[in-house]
Amino acid sequence: MLMNCWYVAADAIDVTTEPKGVHMLGQDLVVFRDSAGKAHCLSDVCVHRGGSLCRGKVVEGTVECPYHGWRFDGAGNCVAIPSLGPDATIPKRARIDSYPVEEKYGWIWVFLGDAPEAERPPMPDYFPEYEAYEKGETDEWAFVRGNFIFECNWVRAIENGSDHTHAYFVHTDFGSPDSPVASDYDLDIDEAKIESVGYATPTKKRGLWAEKIDENRPDVRTMVHINKPAPSIRIEMHLKPPMWQMIVSGYTPIDENRTRVWFCQGRNFFTDPKYDADSRRRVLLVFQEDAKVIDHIRPAMVPPTLSDELALENDKHGIEFRKWVKSQEEIGRAIDLKAAEDEDEMVTVIPSPARHDDPKNWVLDPVATKKPRILREAAE
Repeated sequence: MLMNCWYVAADAIDVTTEPKGVHMLGQDLVVFRDSAGKAHCLSDVCVHRGGSLCRGKVVEGTVECPYHGWRFDGAGNCVAIPSLGPDATIPKRARIDSYPVEEKYGWIWVFLGDAPEAERPPMPDYFPEYEAYEKGETDEWAFVRGNFIFECNWVRAIENGSDHTHAYFVHTDFGSPDSPVASDYDLDIDEAKIESVGYATPTKKRGLWAEKIDENRPDVRTMVHINKPAPSIRIEMHLKPPMWQMIVSGYTPIDENRTRVWFCQGRNFFTDPKYDADSRRRVLLVFQEDAKVIDHIRPAMVPPTLSDELALENDKHGIEFRKWVKSQEEIGRAIDLKAAEDEDEMVTVIPSPARHDDPKNWVLDPVATKKPRILREAAE
């Protein structure tokens, strides 16, 4: 699991002035809104006696620990210690880690890491349809939202989401094991993305969609876009032009072996709300079918070298993502969760940007990071 990335923490609608606990990258965090409606994310552990802040309440824009009433503002600073009285000087170490938050595409995104603002990767900018919908500028699209938990490592989950050939055997709604030959595709890669466009033979649709999307149509054009520093995937499927759908999914590691996928599916057909339930069912069916496979992949973690699995040319999406993950490990951004699990007398936290500017006067130590592993190329 990588630090210094943007992750979806919650649906924006679910973050209110009541503190909400979230578990990401093996960490307990609390999200809440202040009195102005701005969302914040803090470490959930009070540095006094380890109280869980998400079980407290929001008071005057601060989150109050349920144990002794210490209050922390959105920047993580303790602003009140009731037992000391209103005029007491707050100790410098009375602070917790606060993480940058952005609200976009109906999600609360949190930057988990200590990189200063100038060094942080930009937020994803690949969902203009939803932004126009939010602003009331279009009625062309209908959207459904939700989330799903895979019992597998987050890199395995992302590789599955971008895999071009598994659909033929895994997915009943658009797969076809009788015609499994995948078309070739090229990758467009830069610092933030891995993107491709491919084509597939149309398959027979079922249920309501069969009324508008028959088999008499051109090959289905599919665009897959992985955002690396904000782990997420946008998939476009041009089913029968001008009818098409897209699914944008944020992949958030819960821990090394569980991944929560936040999804938002948009379609420009059957846009009446009465069709939303059917669309949501279709998306969840895809995840359920994937789970039957990837929840049981071995090894659970991605192998240390490319030659430990036999990769093919049409696996290059996932291979490029693995290479990027390894590049981040090499610069010390991978959390060593096993080191934290072996220690039952201490709590460690993901370092926040405030530690970059002021590394002293913190109570909790930062998480351990993994030693880099060399990713060898697959043998010819």
